[in-house]
Amino acid sequence: MRRSGWLAAVLLLIIVSGGYAAGEEPADILGQVLDSIGWSRDDIGYDPKGYWSRFPLDIPYRLSSFDDLFAHPLKLYDYSRTMANAVDRYLDSAFMDSTSVALYHLTYSLGVDRKRGGFRNYSAQLHEAPDTSRPFMVSLEALYDLAGDEDRYESFSAESFSRPAAEARAAMVDLSEKTERILARLIVNLTDIIEWRNLAFRNCDPSVMARLFEIKDLALTQADGEVYYPELDDLAGTVDWASLHYAALKMAAIIEETADSLLFHEVSVTGKNVLPTPYGNIVLLGKSETVREDTLTGCLLAIDFGNDNVYVGGGATADIYNPVSVLIDLGGRDRYLSDGELPSIGAGVTGLGAVYDRSGNDEYIGYQYTQGCGLLGVGLLFDRAGEDIYTAEHSGQGCGYFGIGLCLDAAGDDTYYIYSSGQGFGGVGGGVGILGDYAGDDFYKGEPSPEVCDLADYHSEMKINGNGVQGVGFGRRGDITDGHAWAGGLGAIIDMTGHDHYLSGNWSLGCAYWFSTGVAFDGAGDDIYESCYFTQGSGAHFCNAIMIDEGGHDRHELYETAGAALGFGWDFTNALLINLGGDDSYRARMISIGLAQIRSQAFLIDIGGDDRYALKEGAVGLGEASYRDYYRRPHPLITYYTDAKSLGCFIDIGGDDTYLIFNDSAQSPHPRAADNKFWQAPNPADSTYGAGNYGLGMDVDRGMIPEIEIWRSKE
Repeated sequence: MRRSGWLAAVLLLIIVSGGYAAGEEPADILGQVLDSIGWSRDDIGYDPKGYWSRFPLDIPYRLSSFDDLFAHPLKLYDYSRTMANAVDRYLDSAFMDSTSVALYHLTYSLGVDRKRGGFRNYSAQLHEAPDTSRPFMVSLEALYDLAGDEDRYESFSAESFSRPAAEARAAMVDLSEKTERILARLIVNLTDIIEWRNLAFRNCDPSVMARLFEIKDLALTQADGEVYYPELDDLAGTVDWASLHYAALKMAAIIEETADSLLFHEVSVTGKNVLPTPYGNIVLLGKSETVREDTLTGCLLAIDFGNDNVYVGGGATADIYNPVSVLIDLGGRDRYLSDGELPSIGAGVTGLGAVYDRSGNDEYIGYQYTQGCGLLGVGLLFDRAGEDIYTAEHSGQGCGYFGIGLCLDAAGDDTYYIYSSGQGFGGVGGGVGILGDYAGDDFYKGEPSPEVCDLADYHSEMKINGNGVQGVGFGRRGDITDGHAWAGGLGAIIDMTGHDHYLSGNWSLGCAYWFSTGVAFDGAGDDIYESCYFTQGSGAHFCNAIMIDEGGHDRHELYETAGAALGFGWDFTNALLINLGGDDSYRARMISIGLAQIRSQAFLIDIGGDDRYALKEGAVGLGEASYRDYYRRPHPLITYYTDAKSLGCFIDIGGDDTYLIFNDSAQSPHPRAADNKFWQAPNPADSTYGAGNYGLGMDVDRGMIPEIEIWRSKE
C-alpha cells in the first residue's frame, strides 16, 4: 500500500474511533492532516529565493511583519489575535473609566507597532504645564517661539505671523485656575508635538509635500499601477518615521487626558473664543443653548464643551502649514462635515490629525482622506459612546497610505458606509488602516453597485464593485505598467461583540493583494457576511489574508459570481478562514472553501457547531488544490512554480455537519466531503496527484488545532 493510502486508512480509523481514546489529550488534527502527505508545519508558507527568475523579489515598503507571515502563515492567527486583544482591553468602558491612556495604547498597538518597530509603549513623556501664575499665556508664547525659530525649521517658518497683543490674548477667555492649567498643559504638549512633526519632515521638500494635497485619486489608481506619483517615493525615503510616530503617540495621550480632565473639573468657558497662532487657530466653544455651525478648517485646536454642533473641517491637516489639527468634543449630538475635498475628520496628510468625541449620537460625513486616514502622516478618529453614523466616499474609516489611519468606536449600534478603500484598509507604501469597534450591533457596508459609484470589477462581469473594504491590504502592482511596484500594508477590521452585518462587493473581509496583509476579526455574536468575489479570507498575488470569527451562529453568503472566497488563494497567497463555535453556514458558486490555486496555501478551519457547506455542482473547492502541469516540469523561463508548494486544506472539528452540492433546481450530498470523513483532492490515484500540490479535507468529531487552542485555554 502506498504511504498516502496507508495514512488515509489510519486517519479514517481515527475518525471512526472518535479521534482519540478516553482520557487522552485531544488530537492535533492539523498535524494529522499534514502527516498524510508527509508534511510538517515547516512546509507551510513561502521562502522566496534570489535565483527565482521573474519572481517579484525587490518590492519596497513591505511591513516588517510581512516576510515572516508570508513564511509562517499560521502566525496570522497570533498576529490578528493580539490586535483584537488590544481592542478588547482598551476600548472596554471599564478600562476607559479608570484611566486616560486608552487612545495612547490603541495608537501604539494598532498603529505604530504595526507600522514600524522601535517603540515600546511605556510612556508618552508628556510635559507639565508651566509653573507660573498664568500658565496658559506662557504656553502660548512657547508656541509662537517655535514658529519663529528659523535656524531649526526654515522650511516651516511662520516669521510673518503677527502675535496678538498680550491684552487680546488675556481677554480671549476667562478661565478658571484649573481650566487654565489643563489647557496650558495641552498647548505645551501640542507645541512639542509640532516640533517632533517638523523634525520628521525636516529633510522633505515642502513643495513636494504640498503636492500630496492635490492627489485625489489614490484609491482609484494604485492597484494596477495606473498612475505613478513620484512625490510619494521622494518623500518616503526622507521621512524620519521615529519622530513622526513619537509625535502621534504624544498626541493620542494628551487628547484623552485633556478630555477627561475637562469633564471632571468645573469649566468656565462661555461663547466662541478664537485665537490665531502660526499653526492655525485655537478655538474654544463654550456652552450654548442652540445648535451652531462652526468652520474649523485649518485650526490647530478646537474644543467643544458639550454643544450640539455642526463642524465643517477641523481635526485634519489642511495644508503643510497646519501640521497638527486636533478637535475635542466633550458631548452632544454632532455632525462632522468635510470642507470640500480637503482632508477631514481625523486625517493626517503629511502631519497629524485627530478627532476625539466623548459622547452623543453623532454623524460623520466625509469625502476622502477622512474618518481616520493617514497619508504619510497619522490620522485618528475616536468615538467613545453613542449610536453613530459614518459615511465616506474613498480612503476613510481606518485607512493608511504610507501612514497610519485609525477609526475607533467603543460603544453603540453604529453604521459604517463607504465606496472604497476603507473600513480597515492598508494601502500602498506599507500603510496601516484599522477600524476597531468594541460593542454594539453594527452594520458595515462597502457600496456594491456600480450604479451608485462606478468601481465595476471584471471578476463579476462588471456588475459588482471592487471595494477594498473591511480588513483589506492592497499594494501597487506596477509590474504590469511602469515597474514601480509598491507593497501594500496592513488593513484590519476588528469588531469584538454584537450581532453584526457586513455587506460589500469584491475585495473585502480579510482579503489582500500584492505584498500586503488583510485581517477581518469578529468576536462574539451572530453575524452575517454578504459579499461577492475575492472576499472572506482570500487574496491574490503574493499576500497574506485571514478572516476570524470567534463565536455565534454565522452566515457566510456569497452572491452574483459568488466565489474566490472562504479560504481561497490565488498566486502565492496565504489565505485563511477560521471560525470558532456556533452553527455556521457557507455557500459558494465557484472556487471557494479551502481551495488553493497557482501555488497558494488556503485553509478553512471551523471548530464547533453543526455547520452547513454548499458548493455549486461541478465547482472545485472544499479542501482542494488545483493542479497545473508546470508544477511538475519547470517552465523554460520560470522555476519558482516548480520549487514552491501548494495546499488547499479544509478542517471541521465537532458537530453534525452537512455537505451539499447544488444547481439551479436541486441540491444533493457532496460526492466527496461528508461528516466524519477524510479526503484528498487530487486523489492519490489521480495522475495529477503530487508535485508538491495537495488538497486535503477532514471532518472529525473531536480534536484541536494547537495554534488556536493555546489562545482558548484558560489561564
